[in-house]
Amino acid sequence: MDQRIVEFVEGLRAAGVRVSLAESADAFRAIVHLGITDRDLFRAALRTTLVKDSVDTPTFERLFPLYFGSGGPPMLDPKTELSSQEMKQMKQALRDLLGDNERLQQLMRYLLEGQNPSRDELD
Repeated sequence: MDQRIVEFVEGLRAAGVRVSLAESADAFRAIVHLGITDRDLFRAALRTTLVKDSVDTPTFERLFPLYFGSGGPPMLDPKTELSSQEMKQMKQALRDLLGDNERLQQLMRYLLEGQNPSRDELD
């Protein structure tokens, strides 16, 4: 997640939004305290810490979904953001929920690629 936030800050800067190192550090501190599970709170924390001029708000709003998707909290990359123990726990929990290794593999592919399963697959 840290890398994604860094890339977002770089994107804001490339679009002309002035973001200082201190403001970037504030964004990271806010996310540590508030988390990422509440999308609206996550977006507000980043907007509050990274946007200091109201004319830059439309740029923030345009770029945010490009870096963090348009629905739900930002996806984690399990390969890089979870420890091996956390990955084992997640796999076991998914196995317990699904009971079918083939369906588990497809779900993991979706998670790793940031895709959503179809309605039939969810059912």
